[in-house]
Amino acid sequence: MGKPVVQTGQFRGIRKQPLHNVLVYAPTIIWVNQGHKQLWWHDSALDFTQTDWLAIPASQYLTFVNVPDQVLFHSRTLTFLEPPPQEWIEESVQSASHDEPRIHVTQPLAYCFDVMTDMVAKALSEETQRQFLMGFYAEMKQAGVLHLLFPGEGQSLREKLSRYLSVNPGDDHKIEVVSGHFSMSRATMNRKLSAEGTSFRQILAEVRMGYALSLIQESRSQLDVALACGYQSEARFSSRFKQQFGLTPKQYVQTL
Repeated sequence: MGKPVVQTGQFRGIRKQPLHNVLVYAPTIIWVNQGHKQLWWHDSALDFTQTDWLAIPASQYLTFVNVPDQVLFHSRTLTFLEPPPQEWIEESVQSASHDEPRIHVTQPLAYCFDVMTDMVAKALSEETQRQFLMGFYAEMKQAGVLHLLFPGEGQSLREKLSRYLSVNPGDDHKIEVVSGHFSMSRATMNRKLSAEGTSFRQILAEVRMGYALSLIQESRSQLDVALACGYQSEARFSSRFKQQFGLTPKQYVQTL
């Protein structure tokens, strides 16, 4: 199997889940299948149900509440690790009808989403995955919504680093080693990240916290999750989790 071009995730809840500062490190579609998601976006409150996707560009921090609505809350995520051709994004902008991070779910788009989700478990070659991905991008371009996921040109170092760290978030990542992977010195990486308003340690912690959310969804113990995220201390992990999301791991578990 080749390197994945997309990542998938699922989130459930039986009680309201209020979360803030949830980093979306790469372009991501969130599809609420049961219940609804209340999102705060640029000083506005937006509501998402199964009829609309939430389309989030890279390096965004989300504040939202997942609401069960008399049934279990359930959402699926699809994160894109490779961009579409730049000319496709420009064509999408020209046919755009709005800039709100909302994509109306049509039958063709829903089919493409399901195909991409199923593809992840099929051990396809990287080239085959890429062909499926380009088909999805083509459908989104046709609908005039592709630019909602890719509003800017190129990828920031923050985005590239977040994607790299997300492959194995719990590893003992050293900046000296990681900076070499990006063909730069530790000092150069620190300087470029500082210019983007962040740091290596901050990005690593935020990627690990996002990973922790998905692990807790799998009913893992707090110690297991802490260790899997690179923390040797449950207390330190719990403190960082609360700092990031505004509630403790235990409080989050109580919503599941």
